[in-house]
Amino acid sequence: MPVLPEWINFQFPPKIHFEIDCGYKLGSFVKNIGSRVVLITTQKELENAEELSIIKTSLEKHAEGVIIYDDIVDRVHFKDLDSCAHFLRISNADCVVAYGSFESVNAGKAASLLATNDLFAEELLIGKKQPKKKGLPLIVVPTKPLLGNECSPFFSIVDDKDKNRKYFAHEWAFPELIVSDPKIGAGMSSSETAKTGISILSAAVDSILSKYANEITSSTALRSIELISKNIVPAIREPRNLGPKNSIYAASLLAGIAQSTSSLGLCYALSLAVTTVTNLDIFQSMSILLPHVMEYNLTSSAGKYVMIARALDEDVTNISVIEAAIKAVEGIRKIYLELRIPQRLSEYEVKKIDLPGIATLAATYSFLDCLPRELPKNEIETILVAAF
Repeated sequence: MPVLPEWINFQFPPKIHFEIDCGYKLGSFVKNIGSRVVLITTQKELENAEELSIIKTSLEKHAEGVIIYDDIVDRVHFKDLDSCAHFLRISNADCVVAYGSFESVNAGKAASLLATNDLFAEELLIGKKQPKKKGLPLIVVPTKPLLGNECSPFFSIVDDKDKNRKYFAHEWAFPELIVSDPKIGAGMSSSETAKTGISILSAAVDSILSKYANEITSSTALRSIELISKNIVPAIREPRNLGPKNSIYAASLLAGIAQSTSSLGLCYALSLAVTTVTNLDIFQSMSILLPHVMEYNLTSSAGKYVMIARALDEDVTNISVIEAAIKAVEGIRKIYLELRIPQRLSEYEVKKIDLPGIATLAATYSFLDCLPRELPKNEIETILVAAF
């Protein structure tokens, strides 16, 4: 779902600071952006208290005031956003810092936009009322790589009424600054590192397969794939070595840069639906569904699969295009086998009876408009059955 006019082939307005152990510098970065700072995080994602304390101290040195807003427990609902946006207004905040993972960043993007516009969350995400003003400047500090969501102009929020995720995209949802520090995520477990890395791989593949992809976005996404394939195993085997983890953070940023123009696609649409209907998180869903989505799109995007195979360091010399495309899927599955990553929804106690509902919800997401070929709802169910 591109947020830019079709004649714009590439645009990425945010600034990025990417450095190991830079949390203590955040205040000096933010001082030229705002002076009354509200740091938004969900209670579930309030991770690495030591680093958060360092960040808060740094902000306080350079700002008039710093408030931590942690009233949101876990998944962000419309009512949470309305309360958060109201708090931003009455506190006269002129800068928002989103600290955390998927939900905290969703909250930061949405609340900063609502705070400057006379809108409720429901009007923005269901009524499709467009914001008339830019949001408060947003600085994103991810506690783990977020498959590119840390720097893309998208967010998804849970509807209080039907409990489904509603999705919004707008160029004003771009953060002002992303501060990516692998030291903050140094405590990630092996399983967290594995599912996070594979979800980045999924997002990169999604953006390459988009019909809006171009040479710039594809080369960025291919580099993301290359970094993951070379560093995911060392990052798990050597958890104290931040070098490989640094590359995973870089891969996430590259995937975000690519998807900001080309958009995400089928894997992300299915994953948003899965996280709504089941207890799986976005990272687990993306990692499970990737091989099955790749198999579905193989014949329609064989040429792109050859590039993916090369990025995975697969040998594609002296074979046909289709054979080379199959190598891409095989390369992905090799990583899964080495990391022992589940490839079936049923391994996470997802019920088969849930699949039609997941397919129906996924079909409502406009990511599917970016696919290389039309996707009927019955074929969405076929993919989910294959993944079950």
